[in-house]
Amino acid sequence: MRPSLESLSQECLGAGVRVSWAVLPSGYRGLYLPDARTVYLRAGMPDWVAVPTLMHELCHVERGDVGHQEWWVEVRIDRSVARRLVDVGAYAAAEALVGPGAGALAAELEVPVWVVEAYRDTLGTHRRAVTGAGRPRRGSVRPTPTHPHLR
Repeated sequence: MRPSLESLSQECLGAGVRVSWAVLPSGYRGLYLPDARTVYLRAGMPDWVAVPTLMHELCHVERGDVGHQEWWVEVRIDRSVARRLVDVGAYAAAEALVGPGAGALAAELEVPVWVVEAYRDTLGTHRRAVTGAGRPRRGSVRPTPTHPHLR
């Protein structure tokens, strides 16, 4: 079941972290400031964008991160969020209905495009882990240009 913005906010409060809506620097959707014990979400975001963004920032809270992390940490967090929001059956049904386009799938699944892209990454990772096929060469994995706070 997809968490609600309210339940995620309560989870943050339980961890001693406030959630606040604010005008953020250009390109940011969310930001965790550990010194302030506050997650800031860009004011005016709809819930379908705010929920995965808050989930991403909550991962930073749980990890004890300070500041923006290395790209591979951000990618790992995005994948974790995607696995919580999208299941195989819903993805397959959406793809059968609207085709493979990331934007169309995101609209059908009611998630931002970065969630669809991160979910697709998990499918490739799972296939490599299970079959050993398609293993990336060392150094061939590049940062994803999309993640929740840089869009």
